Amino acid sequence: MIFLSLSFVPAFATQNNISDSNLQVELTYPDMVKQGSEFVLSSIVKAMVDQVSNITLTISSPEIEFSQNSFHIDRLVKDSALGNNFNAKVKQETPDGTFLANVEVNYYVKGYFETQSMKKTLTQAIQLNAESKPILTVDIQAPGDVFAGEPFSIKGIIKNQGANAQNIQLTLTSSEIELAGKKSFSVSNLDSGSMADFEFVVQTPKELGTPTHATIHINGTYSDEVKIYHVGNSLNVFARQRGVLEIGDANGIWLGSFFIAPVVGVGTIVSSVIGFLIFAWHYKNKKKTRKSKR
Repeated sequence: MIFLSLSFVPAFATQNNISDSNLQVELTYPDMVKQGSEFVLSSIVKAMVDQVSNITLTISSPEIEFSQNSFHIDRLVKDSALGNNFNAKVKQETPDGTFLANVEVNYYVKGYFETQSMKKTLTQAIQLNAESKPILTVDIQAPGDVFAGEPFSIKGIIKNQGANAQNIQLTLTSSEIELAGKKSFSVSNLDSGSMADFEFVVQTPKELGTPTHATIHINGTYSDEVKIYHVGNSLNVFARQRGVLEIGDANGIWLGSFFIAPVVGVGTIVSSVIGFLIFAWHYKNKKKTRKSKR
C-alpha cells in the first residue's frame, strides 16, 4: 500500500533532501521569507525498506514560530510516502540575511535477521533567507550596433530577490543620443523570488550625422509598504547611418578600428545575379554546341 499526502510547494522554492539507506525526507520551502510573515515548509517522508516505524520529523529554529513543529508517522512500508505541511512564521526581530533551522528525524527499523527494531536518527540544518525589503535587479540584452532612424529592441528581466515589491517603474534615457518610441515599463506587483520580462522598442533620429557611441540608462523605482527604492542598469550602443546600398542587420563586430557589419550591398546582390545568369547562358550554349556536333 502507498500512502500519499499532497503538500503545497511554493512557486519559487528551495529543496533539501535528508536520507540514509532506510528513509528519505524531502523538504521544500520558499527561497525568501519576510519578518512577521507566514510561510509553509513542506515535507515528504518515503520509506526505502520495509519495517520502518515510529517516524518523527521535528523542525526547530529560534527565528521561527511553528503552529506545530513535529510530525509523526506510525509505519511506512517500502516505497510508500507521506507528506506534511509545517505552518511557520518568521519572528519580527529576525535580522536580514540567512539563518538556520534544525531538522531531526527519528525512526525505528527492523532487519530481516534482527529480533528488535533499532532506533535511527537523521539530522541536518537547513538555511533560509530573511529579507525585510524587496531587492530588485535588472538584466538587459540589446544590439551593440544600430542604424540611425530604425527601431531596435532592448529586452530584459526584472528579478526580485527580496520581499514583495510594488509599483515597479522603469524608464529609458540617454544624455548622448535622442531616443523615440516605447521608453517606459511598469509592473504593479512582483512577489518575492519571482521575475518579469520587459521590452523597450526605440529608435534614434533619422539624420544622425556622425556615428555615435551612446550610453543608454535604465532607471527604475519600486516600493514596499513604507519606502521607495531605486534600481538601474546601463548599456552601450553604436549608432550609424545606413549606407544607400546596404541591407541587413547593423549589429556587426569590430576588428581593430574597422567595423564589419553583416549587411550586404545591393550592388553585390545584383552582380551575383548577373553573374549567375551569364554562367547559365554560357552553360546552355555549350550544351547546344555539343548536340550539333553529334
